[in-house]
Amino acid sequence: MEVGEGLHRVVDTLERSNDLGFALAHGCEGTVKRSVVLVAVKGLGIGGAEKLISEGARYWDRERFDYHVAYVLPWKDQLVPELEALEVHVTCVGRRRGMTPIAVQRLRRLARELGADVVHVHSPAVAIAARATVSAPIVYTEHNLADSYRQPTRSLNRITYRRNTAVTAVSETVAASLAGFPGPPPTVVRNGVAVSASAEAAEARRVELGLGPEDRLVVHVGNIRPGKGHTTLISATKYLPHDVTVVSIGVAKRDGDLARLREDAATAGVADRIRFLGRRADALEFIAAADVYVNPADHEGLPVTILEALALERPVVATAVGGVPSVVRDGETGVLVRPEQPKALAAAISAMLDDSSLAGGLAANGRRLVEAEYGLEPMIRAYEEIYAEVLGG
Repeated sequence: MEVGEGLHRVVDTLERSNDLGFALAHGCEGTVKRSVVLVAVKGLGIGGAEKLISEGARYWDRERFDYHVAYVLPWKDQLVPELEALEVHVTCVGRRRGMTPIAVQRLRRLARELGADVVHVHSPAVAIAARATVSAPIVYTEHNLADSYRQPTRSLNRITYRRNTAVTAVSETVAASLAGFPGPPPTVVRNGVAVSASAEAAEARRVELGLGPEDRLVVHVGNIRPGKGHTTLISATKYLPHDVTVVSIGVAKRDGDLARLREDAATAGVADRIRFLGRRADALEFIAAADVYVNPADHEGLPVTILEALALERPVVATAVGGVPSVVRDGETGVLVRPEQPKALAAAISAMLDDSSLAGGLAANGRRLVEAEYGLEPMIRAYEEIYAEVLGG
């Protein structure tokens, strides 16, 4: 394979220098050791897949598995302290330019020095590099629709896909998007959450926003990048009652995007009614403070933030994209609308705000669904059973 051969040439010299580290990582002959799992992800900023790692680490079976975490983008490190507080060893293999041949070298070297028995990858870009250069079995988790990535990533993901030992997908819809990929069929392992937020913390966020008991709050959490529906949300705000405040929390992928959204809101005449707060470590408290949680995305896998909102018994309005309808079941656990339809989105939000009985019933159903089917610990146990299968035991 040309991609694999090219990456191998970049790192071949490194391999020859690692025999001692490899031996040390494995320990003395005859010593019983835990299976080494290297979890690899593009970044450890505040995002859905990243939180599944940092929060899921609380449930890792550390008696069976020796976990390590690697990430590529050094500027996305907000969740590193949470992992280190759990005594998880975390390594940034990238430098200022992110995924470069040097980062690929470091990923391969790390896997070799640790004696990784399994490499579990949560990003297609990192998976492409790992498949081509790491000798250990690879478990790949797809978090988004396979065709939602840019063309180079889509192509290389397909080309290297057969190198996976096992594949998981976060929803049935995401799994279906991998149909025809030349490798192992995906197993659905649903995202899970285990969250809580106090009433006092939620009230503090409302006070911070200057809201009184009679004011109504709509919250959205999603990093600022194409497909997340921020433009739809701005347009929908124009059709909401004037006593409704909309808050959107998320980090901009590119410099200037946050300022651009604020300018777009001003141009639309709603700058005083929709607030873009950027990164907030306390985003969960804003969700808990919401009268309605909204997800206006154009495409999704299975957003962790929707699961969090349902777990906190918040009414949810979302676009019917990706794996969202599997958890936001229209008229049962929330309300669905078509993507890129701001008037329909606003109408659904308004209906929730105006009918507390409807909103409360849907929210209660949503909480029960998440408690029954989307727990964080069951998600981790499912992954660990896949590791055991990959390792033959």
